[in-house]
Amino acid sequence: MTQLEFNFYAAVPDTPELRKGTDGQLLNGCFYERSTGAFVSYVLGRRHHVFNTDVLTRDWMEKTKRDRWID
Repeated sequence: MTQLEFNFYAAVPDTPELRKGTDGQLLNGCFYERSTGAFVSYVLGRRHHVFNTDVLTRDWMEKTKRDRWID
């Protein structure tokens, strides 16, 4: 019987680049993304969740747009 070789490194796609803030730290928390116009959460630099604006309060959205925006 012929033995097959499998390259696991070629089978797994590269991980996406992690997003960092202006201070060089990985993004954690909720942000307003200017490029998409969406409120998103990041966990350890990876985009985790996009929020439905129908359930967010107007005060929170305005504060987040002003204080925690990313491009």
